[in-house]
Amino acid sequence: MMATSPPIPVYQTFAALTLPSSRWRRWFPFSAPRATWTFSGRVALYHGLQTLKLPAGGTILVPSYHQGVELDTLIAAGYRLRYYRVDERLAIDLIDAERQLDRTVAALYVTHYFGFSQPTAQARAFCDAHGLRLIEDCATSLFSRDGDRWLGSVGDIAIFSLYKTLPLPHGGFLVARGEHPAGPLASAPIGSTLVQTVDLVQQTLRAAGWEGVERGITAASRRLTRLVRWNRARTIQSGGALWDSRLLGRAASRSVLGLMRLVDPARVVARRRANFMRLAARLAPCMPCPFTDLPPGVCPLFFPVMVPDKVRFQAELAERGVGSINLWNRSHPTCPPRYAADVGHWRRHCLELPIHHELDDRAVDRVAAATLAVWDRHGPHRSVRLQPDGL
Repeated sequence: MMATSPPIPVYQTFAALTLPSSRWRRWFPFSAPRATWTFSGRVALYHGLQTLKLPAGGTILVPSYHQGVELDTLIAAGYRLRYYRVDERLAIDLIDAERQLDRTVAALYVTHYFGFSQPTAQARAFCDAHGLRLIEDCATSLFSRDGDRWLGSVGDIAIFSLYKTLPLPHGGFLVARGEHPAGPLASAPIGSTLVQTVDLVQQTLRAAGWEGVERGITAASRRLTRLVRWNRARTIQSGGALWDSRLLGRAASRSVLGLMRLVDPARVVARRRANFMRLAARLAPCMPCPFTDLPPGVCPLFFPVMVPDKVRFQAELAERGVGSINLWNRSHPTCPPRYAADVGHWRRHCLELPIHHELDDRAVDRVAAATLAVWDRHGPHRSVRLQPDGL
């Protein structure tokens, strides 16, 4: 069945922006006293490591469930990796982390997945007890809290990828307890900002149903590209799973700070939470959903579901006009096989559905209807176990 309504994007577009305001500056992490704007989260991580003053070549404990590019960043900064387990609900296993300790271990890397908090108080106590630095990865957890504590406020450094949660062409953010890295970062290249801004404009037009205008802009962009012999591959990009050292030394552009004036954090959190709970109510009775409860303070990035063949499932959702994202389907090459196997179920079956703050109730119901339609075609007829142990 082909979609007849405008497509629902997996990420928010410029349509999610609101009236100008300075409220965002009062929200963490932007209210933190020691903070740095960067081009992306991986740039924030690379420069944040300098503030930790870890021993050269030291070991950092990293979770078995990861994207991979953050680990490439740690390696590029000169550190060694050692893995620890996360359990069937992706919670950090500090007992296993303790088994990995030796005199070379200098830091614990903790990732907050989908906006849901890891046990930050326990992680902080663990690091303090063993003389380790705590690195909080909040790339997918902007505006989330653990009780009354903001995610990112407990670690020695915390990193954020703002463009994952907000309609920005790029943008990372570093919060550090120590002094900032020496020397200012250069602004993002104009060409890179322009390319990713045009991408957002096109996504906005498609989501609004203005496909004719979007096609016209795309055609004009291609003609201009050929005329000036522009090679997009030479332009640095904020996303993607591949490490690119050209990003280092780059801050966010001024246009990103300008767009932040059009962001209302309270609306972002409230709408995402409402959309998550609405989708959970529709999907949880019918198919495996690893997270159905939404603790207070969580600002969810996506709604994860477990499906039998997520590449095919994603394609059929797209045919119905619903975007989705296939995150983290491979372990880093340095991850030991036993740790990779522990989270293999998540990598094979977890597909993320949109619940961003641009969507209203009607759009969320479209996401639910499309997901259930594809599930009815494929899900119940597969013998593969879709629900991780313990869920």
